[in-house]
Amino acid sequence: MNDPGPVLITDGDRLGADAFAHQVAERAAAFMACGLRPGQVVMVPDSPAFDLTLTILALGRIGAGVFPYRSGLDPAERLALADLAGVEWLWNPDSASLMPASATTQVTDVPPESSAALLIKTSGSSGHPQIVMHDYAGLRASASRVNARLGVTAESTWLCCLRLSHIGGAAILYRAALAGARLRLHDGFDAPTVLRELEAYGVTHVSLVPPMLARLLDLGGRAPPSLRVVLVGGQALSRPLAKRALAAGWPIQLTYGMTETGSQIATSGALAAEDGGLDTSLVGTLLPDVDIEAPDCDAPTARLRIRGPMLMLGYANPERQPGQGLDEGGWFEPADLGCLTGEGRLRILGRADDICVIGGTNVSLTRIAHALQEASGVSEVQIVAGSDPVWGHRLVAVYAGASDDTELANWCRVHLSGPECPRAFIRLKRLPLLDSGKYDRARIAALVRDQKRFGEN
Repeated sequence: MNDPGPVLITDGDRLGADAFAHQVAERAAAFMACGLRPGQVVMVPDSPAFDLTLTILALGRIGAGVFPYRSGLDPAERLALADLAGVEWLWNPDSASLMPASATTQVTDVPPESSAALLIKTSGSSGHPQIVMHDYAGLRASASRVNARLGVTAESTWLCCLRLSHIGGAAILYRAALAGARLRLHDGFDAPTVLRELEAYGVTHVSLVPPMLARLLDLGGRAPPSLRVVLVGGQALSRPLAKRALAAGWPIQLTYGMTETGSQIATSGALAAEDGGLDTSLVGTLLPDVDIEAPDCDAPTARLRIRGPMLMLGYANPERQPGQGLDEGGWFEPADLGCLTGEGRLRILGRADDICVIGGTNVSLTRIAHALQEASGVSEVQIVAGSDPVWGHRLVAVYAGASDDTELANWCRVHLSGPECPRAFIRLKRLPLLDSGKYDRARIAALVRDQKRFGEN
């Protein structure tokens, strides 16, 4: 993005803007000496986070792109992703070596109109892996609007505990670089370490997904006085978890967005316990210049359509041509269902692919999970829909908490309709998470499939 870059604080050491800018310039020069040119793309592991940050900003100086991937990814899968996105180069931080992605890689200049700045692998709205492409203009558009909404300045300190191979983590880097803010980097999320550093280093901003927030609250920590914004997104925040956080003084702001939109496109103000009964489905107002097609909240629910300057170029292809995944007007349609209130606030009501039919009734898995989180003795829950030859689907609740399955079944019969009631319950100590911090829905579904007798752990 051709910005001076953040003041980094990593592993307890502070690296000032001048010293860091010198390292960025040195790496950019080394890359160009190897033959890397503007418009080309480099695949880089996301750990160590400091090295990836240095590489991203060096590539920004050149006008080249980066494709961060999860460290430890199977080499065959990595090469398949490189082929899908037409990647020219691979960077190995252990040996500090830049090498062509394959023996057949053509190291040639790429036209600016085909240039991708950031590529991120995502499951996408279709449910199968996609690689999202963003250009520098879109990244800057997102960072500038988010910084203005959240008050990110050169005096801010953002603790980044989200992996940089996910848009939630990568976006923090671009925001910090644009503002010249301090950036404290973590290689993944460790709740005790995050809580300790929030308290010790004057952190003002942090981004979390709800399971991360729950882990921090389980440690009993109150929010430090320096903390101004706790941005919570990635998946729905339950009302009980929001209440716990607010009671402990955490300045929660909800956000909505996805990889295809370059992270958030809507953000709430600071939540308060008395705000409308704490309706956590209201994710806030749209960022400037975001267009959205959504029904009024009094009308039937429909899928959203989104357009704006931070929207992706499209899904990757070997030629990295833009447009795949967007319609002719530049609109993107995720699987999310939502509506707009009369005050212009966006309400998210789940996903179209979370709706199943049971006995002729449309049932929302998201709504059932939200309801169960209100039950006493439930700290985490996900709903899995299996097939049923008579009713169409059979619901299983996978949860963590003190309640046993009999107590939970009785609660469901009182608070849910018949088709919404899970027919089986699996209690775990903790629900499994992805490296993004979100619930691992595929693994949870596999646990249900593999369970010989429901209720066993």
